Amino acid sequence: MKTGSILLIIICLWITTKTGYAEISPGRDGVAFLKVGVGARAIGMGEGFSAIADDTSAIHYNPAGLTSVQCPLISTSYNKWIDGLLYGAVTYINPCFKQSAIGISVVYLGTDGIPRYTEGEKNSPQSGEYKAYDMSLNLAYAFRFSHGISLGINVKGIQEKIDNEETSGFAIDFGQLYHMPIDGLSLSSVIQNMGPSMETGHKFPTCYKLGIAYQFSDYPLLIGCDWTKPSDNKLKINAGFEYKMMDTIAIRGGFDSQIFEDLNSGINLGFGFPFGPYSIDYAFVPTRRMGNTHRLSIGMRLGKEEAR
Repeated sequence: MKTGSILLIIICLWITTKTGYAEISPGRDGVAFLKVGVGARAIGMGEGFSAIADDTSAIHYNPAGLTSVQCPLISTSYNKWIDGLLYGAVTYINPCFKQSAIGISVVYLGTDGIPRYTEGEKNSPQSGEYKAYDMSLNLAYAFRFSHGISLGINVKGIQEKIDNEETSGFAIDFGQLYHMPIDGLSLSSVIQNMGPSMETGHKFPTCYKLGIAYQFSDYPLLIGCDWTKPSDNKLKINAGFEYKMMDTIAIRGGFDSQIFEDLNSGINLGFGFPFGPYSIDYAFVPTRRMGNTHRLSIGMRLGKEEAR
């Protein structure tokens, strides 16, 4: 393993072991929508995805994975989330050069029809409605640093708006992906949401990840696991699998330790299948306290896949 890859892994490993089991109150940092998973395939696998990162979701889980994409891809995700929140994303990845790739993604979380009341007046009549949303524009670039090692960066422009009040800021993700000499084994390290505070002073939910994934050679089973240390919570584990039946339908399952502790749930399920240049992926995330969520993603290949 080369020096740059080792350094990034050491930084993540030091932070997760140094502070991983400290008692930190959950949800301390702001811009919480950056914690919401993107892409039904990754979510169906419990979001243990940073060492896999081989589709459009790579821009959100590990930008270094953009180099694993073998042809231009576009995808869209939609979810009617908890309490009527609408969540959506549109992502485009282009392996425009032999050793590098670029990506762009827009993510939106919002709701409208919120009743407006006169501030400071008790039992005031409703005076209209307003909307609130969070949105991010992601621009990513990845390149092959050396044989088996890719590095990537994702720059995010973020805007939050509630009624007539709005704020903005930017954050950066750094990622590394190492395809080991052992066939099918990969390792990853990622630092997400680094940057100055929003204009309101809210800190970004920085997190540090180490990941491992293995694609079995004898049968179509892919497994992945991430160890994540958020800046505002304790160490958590995301793990999952994908099993392909007859090289078409993919069955998925996963686990999120933080959701298990906070919401008495954490088991994710999903499936996906291709048809021609298209793909459909679905994920189901049950939470006993806040209801169930359904995630749907539709993808399309815009060219012929080529080994890179």
